[in-house]
Amino acid sequence: MTEIGIIGFPTDQTITPQELGPELETRGFESIFYAEHTHIPTSRRSPFPGGGELPEMYKSSHDPFVALSLIAAVTQKLRVGTGIT
Repeated sequence: MTEIGIIGFPTDQTITPQELGPELETRGFESIFYAEHTHIPTSRRSPFPGGGELPEMYKSSHDPFVALSLIAAVTQKLRVGTGIT
């Protein structure tokens, strides 16, 4: 059987990890991986490559280890991991 997981980028604008985990498990997902953006400048002189201002989500990202711990605490089988490269 094929195992399917998802990757996400947790912020204060997304569904909370403790809400998402059980929903994924109920729907048969095998795993979730959370990305991290470790280096966000407080100011910059060069333009954002995507155009415009830096998206708000980058200013309020959650620590993936904390978020994944929340998921692990409220699920039974869902595998968790980081998408940090």
